Amino acid sequence: MTTGNSRLFLLVSLTILGSALSADVLEGNYNVTAFCTVVPVGTLLGSIVSCDYYYACTSTGPVNTSCSANYSFDLANQKCNPTDQVTCYYGVENVCASITTKGWVPNTGTCNGWIYCENGEYAGNGTCGANQKFDQTSSSCIYGKCPTVLATTDGPTLTSNCEVVPPGIYYGDTLNCTKWNFCTTNQTAETGNCPSSAFIVATKSCGYDTNDVCSRVTETELGTATGECGTKGAEKGDSSVCGTYLQCDGTYWQSYYCDSGYYFDYINETCLPRQEAIATPGCDRCQYATKTWVNAVDNTTCSNYLYCKNGVGEPVSCSSGNYFNEDKQACVSNSTLVAYAQTHGACHGAGSTTILDDSTTDSTTEGTTESTTVTTESTTLKK
Repeated sequence: MTTGNSRLFLLVSLTILGSALSADVLEGNYNVTAFCTVVPVGTLLGSIVSCDYYYACTSTGPVNTSCSANYSFDLANQKCNPTDQVTCYYGVENVCASITTKGWVPNTGTCNGWIYCENGEYAGNGTCGANQKFDQTSSSCIYGKCPTVLATTDGPTLTSNCEVVPPGIYYGDTLNCTKWNFCTTNQTAETGNCPSSAFIVATKSCGYDTNDVCSRVTETELGTATGECGTKGAEKGDSSVCGTYLQCDGTYWQSYYCDSGYYFDYINETCLPRQEAIATPGCDRCQYATKTWVNAVDNTTCSNYLYCKNGVGEPVSCSSGNYFNEDKQACVSNSTLVAYAQTHGACHGAGSTTILDDSTTDSTTEGTTESTTVTTESTTLKK
């Protein structure tokens, strides 16, 4: 935990650097401002939200800079290049576009998740086996352990510093002034300690603690954006990723992953099979989905659902008097909503206080009509 003295020390250090920095720039658990203190001025850092922009590290902090149209940020080459020449998957509409036959790409935000592509289209997703992680360079699962605990806030998750720091440069650390870090070309992280009193960020070499070169040390680990908590053992779901949950260690929220095919049930505070789990409101239920259309988390009307594309959901809604039935892949009459909600966690509680449609139309007929509507929408969205 950061003490009052360390906060004062950080404030003085930033003042010595020559400018009062604005609030930290954050992307989920990725504190861009902190990363800019451990790399040389002029380094370009990637985003874990979009390939369309990057952060230029200046003496006063990160500057968000956008690439031109049809260009994406190329982390390794430190510049924007034509999108079809860049390997980047953050915020990309179709992560499978570059796969002309069959292949696998990383499921961003996870260390061991992958997406399977066929002929430039999404064809499924999953996770690597025990003690394995997904290697972007070889597009396969390799031996190695993913971080099991990641301090985080809700939102995108940085699983490795090498996702945003360019390969081939030595950079510093925010916990230990003598520590250096290095990213290889295949995004493997390496680390060590200088035999002297400090790692000098500006020269990317070992040296001595003079002229406040250790002012970057803030007692907060890189990749752990502020997410303070007070009750040790308390748990909550992640409002972005259904299969992730947060647990308080007494000081900060720590992030854990449910097994593949399981979501965190925020009512029962445990991981349960996807359809059973009462998922955290706001999280994307396209994760681990095997169907094109899935229920959104909606405990009032169950009328909101998602069109899953590349594992990401686009919101859609049923017409008044109907709810979305994921099993039938169709909007159907509210007459069966209460029973459906009892076995489908996404709609837990829905219909319990709803005035159901008093139409005498048979629910199967209604479902068939609405199903045609969904199929039409599917065709439209795929264009």
